[in-house]
Amino acid sequence: MHGGGVLLSVCATACAAVIGVRQARKETREARESVWRAPTPGAGAAGGRAVFGAVALLALVPFLLVTLSHGYGAESRISAVPFREILDASAHADLDLSDVRAVNLVGNVLLLVPFGAAAAFLWSGRRRVLKTALAGAVFSLIVEVAQYVLSLGRVSSVDDVLLNTAGAALGAFLVRRWTGRTRARRLTLPRPSRAGGRT
Repeated sequence: MHGGGVLLSVCATACAAVIGVRQARKETREARESVWRAPTPGAGAAGGRAVFGAVALLALVPFLLVTLSHGYGAESRISAVPFREILDASAHADLDLSDVRAVNLVGNVLLLVPFGAAAAFLWSGRRRVLKTALAGAVFSLIVEVAQYVLSLGRVSSVDDVLLNTAGAALGAFLVRRWTGRTRARRLTLPRPSRAGGRT
């Protein structure tokens, strides 16, 4: 993990948040307008999915730059025992953000938060967090295998997959909470009376 990768991830998160806010405002405006005219089903949803699909791919750039760069080891290794590295790092009482182990733990989560936030918009329903987490897990597993096959001098760890998956799920969870509140506000939009008709 490198501090620059975390910074890139924060920037990607900010970009995803800005695009998400703009898209939510657009959909809210269209919801208000649809009160007065017949909506066009699927048009806005398809456009929104295309936007967030592109954002999800862009959000993977800092993740790939960090994870597929050459490490500090002489040869690649595999750590296949779940939670070994997480528990080892957590066992140190003096662990802080200046410790490379802390940066590794926090960074592996943060790097996939932007991806999770953007990818969550590609699905609807209550299982969007689960689907996003699975997508993050699959992608992270592919990257870990690539690290070993390409001999990048890194540790291909199952804990990295778990942390990346947690990051993707966290991003999707935040989106679900946010869109839930946006949907609740839409339900409170004023409706025209039948007698008044369109003005």
